[in-house]
Amino acid sequence: MLIANDESVAHQVSPSWHNTSINVSNAGVYGLGATAGGIFFTGLITHNEHATNTGIRSAEASVDSVILYAALKAILARQRPYMGQGDGKFFSGNWSSGSFPSGHATFAWTLASVMAHEYPNWPMRLLMYGAATAVSTTRVTGGVHFPSDVFSGSVIGYGVGTYVAHKDRHKDPSPHSQNKLNRLQNAVLEHVAIQ
Repeated sequence: MLIANDESVAHQVSPSWHNTSINVSNAGVYGLGATAGGIFFTGLITHNEHATNTGIRSAEASVDSVILYAALKAILARQRPYMGQGDGKFFSGNWSSGSFPSGHATFAWTLASVMAHEYPNWPMRLLMYGAATAVSTTRVTGGVHFPSDVFSGSVIGYGVGTYVAHKDRHKDPSPHSQNKLNRLQNAVLEHVAIQ
């Protein structure tokens, strides 16, 4: 459904928003990366193992996301908005800089999900997921991605970040001590774990 409406949404965005939106999305990704790096170095300095592991997990998830999104981008080779005919055709763009999925959205949601899972409190979740949402949205308003590009990148990033944040966890607490959403998430992660 998103792909069918991509072109009409992209052309409703005012070109005057493009530069500002691109700057906001770049700042968001750099900010999330700096936050993950800051947590890592703070952990090293203070000998906080949890903070150090959060930084390591963020880096691992980022590498995993790069591999996945780069492969999809090269294979699908989707045209970016305003390039050529600008209609977002698949398998007809430049394989090295395709539009689908959005790398910024993938990175933002990867880093945000790792940090939000490692520090599961509402202020941290709101800050991380808010920043990732801002990055994703501004890729569309910047005229460099279609809505389906950022949606798919967001889903990939959230999935990879969540998987990496949970993959090395020891025995989970009793299912009755968790809410239904956490039990569902843990059940899915147990069944998709690559051994």
